[in-house]
Formats: sequence, structure tokens, C-alpha cells
Amino acid sequence: MIYAPLSKPTIVTSNITAVETKDFSLTCQATGQIHAYQWFINGVATAGSRIQLSPDKRTLTLSRLTRRDNKGPYECEIRNPFYSNRSHPFTLDVAYGPDIATIDLISNQFATGINVTLSCVADSNPPAQFTWLQNGQSVSNSASFSIITSLNHIGNYTCIATNSFTGLTRTANKTLMIYAPLSKPTIVTSNITAVETKDFSLTCQATGQIHAYQWFMKGVAPAGSRIQLSPDKRTLTLSRLTRRDNKGPYECEIRNPFYSNRSDPFTLDVAYGPDIATIDHISDQFATGINVTLSCVADSNPPAQFTWLQNGQSVSNSASFSIITSLNHIGNYTCIATNSFTGLTRTANKTLMIYAPLSKPTIITSNNTAVETKDFSMTCNATGQIHAYRWFINGLAPGGNRIQLSPDNRTLTISSLRRTENKGPYVCEIENPLFQNRSDPFTLNVTCEYIASSYMVPSYSLVVCS
Repeated sequence: MIYAPLSKPTIVTSNITAVETKDFSLTCQATGQIHAYQWFINGVATAGSRIQLSPDKRTLTLSRLTRRDNKGPYECEIRNPFYSNRSHPFTLDVAYGPDIATIDLISNQFATGINVTLSCVADSNPPAQFTWLQNGQSVSNSASFSIITSLNHIGNYTCIATNSFTGLTRTANKTLMIYAPLSKPTIVTSNITAVETKDFSLTCQATGQIHAYQWFMKGVAPAGSRIQLSPDKRTLTLSRLTRRDNKGPYECEIRNPFYSNRSDPFTLDVAYGPDIATIDHISDQFATGINVTLSCVADSNPPAQFTWLQNGQSVSNSASFSIITSLNHIGNYTCIATNSFTGLTRTANKTLMIYAPLSKPTIITSNNTAVETKDFSMTCNATGQIHAYRWFINGLAPGGNRIQLSPDNRTLTISSLRRTENKGPYVCEIENPLFQNRSDPFTLNVTCEYIASSYMVPSYSLVVCS
């Protein structure tokens, strides 16, 4: 038997592509006087349960390919009794993946106007083909793409990694939130007017991507049992307002992860009062012809509306008014202070007494003649606003047990007249808080008592003087 040299064998495959987890066959293709075939993996004779050889050992089949174990290189050798030859090494390019897809992104929250690159990674052989979806709509066919962030980029991003050789697809998802600057919030109120002792609410009105609301009162977060916040902290309610504690100013602040903005300060104009109404301290007694101003004060916000009544009749609608005093102005003056916002009314009262000058009094007597040893009365006759009567005898106040005054001091009675003691002169004086006047002096002409005697001739009488 004559043997010629063997030509170099070549390795041919069953499929164009070796795919991980699939079976794959390599065949040693050669011509000539071949007695035996042998396979080598990484220079070593093949072995293992996942490696099968055909009966003639010409074909090597790999079960359930893996990228790590079945790469090779592979060589096949042919032999006869005199010659042998070995193929060139054959390295198996195992297609696999894509494995788990991962989106490479430092954050999922961004401000507007930021350059953001979204990258998708998935181990694959050959490299995966990528498709990006934003909210289900295709936006890119590359592994990475960039955006300049705007509110239009908010949403869910899906990376789809595909390997057409393995037929596998992997996906990864990322939700992006883009935040724009927040506009300045404003404070709106529940009522037009804040009224003391009533509840009042302030609401932070704003638009945009608001994650949180916060309130400040005089620059400090509000606290206390009389302050309540709604669950979202958008509305602040003040219970039982007071003018001193709840004036403010108030500010509300809105925030999201990138921006914040604060309202202009809002000062609460608390309506209150009127408090106790007071008539300015002036005398309550005046002479006629005096310019008198009556003023009423009552702390109130807004300022109280005033009404003045004289003896129940309206005389003025201002806080103050003036009169030139006359007797017509005598009476009770009532100041009524009203606040239409609070619905409260307060009153104050003042009684004015006006006095006119007193006319000169005169002295009138009880009898035409003052007779010694008899009683005699003099009355101070006068008209006007008389508060008191006073008598003078010889310029002095009368005294002694023979002089009696009526309860009002108007009438002076002398008991048992005596010519030497009771001649006078007498003066009566009248007075009131602002005026007084005195009568002309009155001198008493005391005469002797006339006695008719039965012992004498009838045509005669006896005059007895003690």
C-alpha cells in the first residue's frame, strides 16, 4: 500500500453563527488517504459530557454552547500510517446576549436647560442594536443620546437592546422628572376683611411643579394652638384673630427639588373695635355763649363711624362737633361709635348743664308792717337756675335762735322782732355753679305794737314799745 502526503484539512461549521445555549457542529473537511480524525481544543484532546464526536470522529458537536467554555481554538488532525496534517486553529465566535440592559444615568431629576446624556449598556455579541422610547414613542436608535432638558422631556424612558443573531431582547426603564423655575406665589384670603375674634384663612396660590408649601410669620415658621395648617400645608387658618398677635407679616414659600420661591410679605389688616367709647374730658357745666366742642374717641379699625344724640335726637354724624352754648343745649349727649366691618357698637354719655346769668333777686315780706315782738318773714324772690339762697344781715350771715330759715333757705323768719336788733339791712343772694346775684339792701322799719285799752276812753289807744 502506497501513501501520499495528506493535504491540510479545514474546519467547516453546521451553521453560519454559533449561538449561546444552542448546539453547534464542526466538521473536519479533508481529502486523501485518511485513516483517522482527531480534535484538539486549546491544544488538548477533546473531552467532556457536552462534547460529542461522530462515529468516524470527523464531526465534533458542542451541546449548549457557552461563551466562556466553547470559544476554542479548535484544530482537527488527519492521519494515515505515514502522514498526518492539522488544520489551522479555528476560534468559535459565540453569539450571546444581550444580557441585562442597564441605563447609565446619574440622576432621574434635573432642572430645565441641562445637557443630559442617556446611555444604555447591555453585554452582547455581536453588539446589541438599541432603540429608545419616551412614553412609548421612539426617540433614538443608538446606545446613547442627549437632550437639553425641558418640561417636554418628562416621562418614562425605555431602552430596548436587541441581538438579531440570538433573537433575544432586553429592556431597561428610567423615569425622568424635569423641573422648571417656580413663579412667585401669592397669598389669597378667605374673606375680604379679617375681623378680630373671628377665624381667618390664608391660602398660598401658585402654579407649577410644587412639592411642598411652607409658611412664615414674621420670618419664623408659625406655631401655636391657634394656628392650623391644611394637610398639604397650602392653607393657614388663624383661630380667634387678635390685632396684636396676628398682624404678620405672612409669607408662603413653594419648593421642589431644584427651585423655591417666596411670596411678597402680606400684612393682615385686622378689623377690630370700636373699643370703649370715651367722651373727651371736659366740664359738664357751662355758661351760655361759650364755644364748646364735644369729641368722642373709640379705638377702631377701620375708624369708627360716629353719631351724636342730644336727648335721643341726632345732632351730628362726626366724631366731634361744636356748639355755642345756650339753654337749648341742656341735656344728655350720647356718642354712638359703630364699626360696620366688625358689627360692633359702643356708646358713651355726657350730661351738659348750661347756666344763664341770674337776674337780681328782690326781698318780699310776709306782712306790710314789721311790728316789734311779732314774727316777721322775708322771702328772696328770684327766677332762673338757682341752686342756693344765702342771707346776709349787716353784711354777715344770720345767726341766733330767733332767726329761722326755710329748708331751701329762701325764706328768713325773725321771731319776736326787736327794733334795735332786727333793723337790718338785709340782703339775699342767689347762686348757681357759674353765676350769683345779690338783692338790694332791705332795711326793716320795726314799729311799736298798738294796744286798745278798755280802761280808757274809747277814742284813745295805747302804743306800747318795749
